[in-house]
Amino acid sequence: MVNAWESDNSQFHARRRACLSGADKVHHRVAVLLVDNGEEVAQFVEAIAGQPVELHVCAEPAEALLYVGRLCPDVVILGPGGGLLDPIDFLNIVRTDDPQLPVVVGAGADSADFTVRAHHAGASAVIPRPYRVRELLALVNSLSPAAHQVELRPLAIDLGRLRVDGAVPQMWLDGKLIDLPPMEFLLLRFFAERLGALITRQEVLDAVWGQGSSVRSNTLNVHIMRLRKRLGDDDQNPRWIRSVRGLGFQFSVPEPDPVASPDAADAASGVSEEFAG
Repeated sequence: MVNAWESDNSQFHARRRACLSGADKVHHRVAVLLVDNGEEVAQFVEAIAGQPVELHVCAEPAEALLYVGRLCPDVVILGPGGGLLDPIDFLNIVRTDDPQLPVVVGAGADSADFTVRAHHAGASAVIPRPYRVRELLALVNSLSPAAHQVELRPLAIDLGRLRVDGAVPQMWLDGKLIDLPPMEFLLLRFFAERLGALITRQEVLDAVWGQGSSVRSNTLNVHIMRLRKRLGDDDQNPRWIRSVRGLGFQFSVPEPDPVASPDAADAASGVSEEFAG
């Protein structure tokens, strides 16, 4: 099968040379070819929505050889799934044609032999699979040509019941979309990124309002009170944003109540959009 594809090298090389001339390249996006299949692909596609990434997905390594020539991707992500062509044979063919094309290989925890073969075939990097989207995007961006590196937007934070958007000030609580004032959005993202950690008041003030700001501690109390209401929390006995005397705050995602409270839903949607500070 490898020899059959190698016999097409004249057309393959011609497409690659034309593509590498850069005539049709989009310089504000990273072009990525994902050669993989399964649940991981759908999760990755959903996670990078809104990113400056031109993503093309191909399940078959054999078919992906044609995509490499036609699309001239900045980076290829290669999974362990097979088909008419073994993924390592795909990598060998690509390396013969273009030793510089970045190819990131995803390997499962129990795929030691596949990992070794990928390294020997010239993989630019071998990473764990399922993919950790944040790390994979950063790696893809660093491996792409300098002219195509982009500013990646923050990824959404998914904590089960709670999902916080990466850039737009909004959250989803138990599937319900709730818009947030900018400062509450920054505050929520800061907490959500530190799930379970003890955070001092000063750390919160420095991160959200900036080091050296003159914002008063009471302003933080007001924002936390409003954010608790949006989360359906009880300010007297909070479960989402818990105050730890003498230390600061601890953020967690509690189990949903057995019966949803209409009052909590009304509180989350009816909090005033105005905020102090």
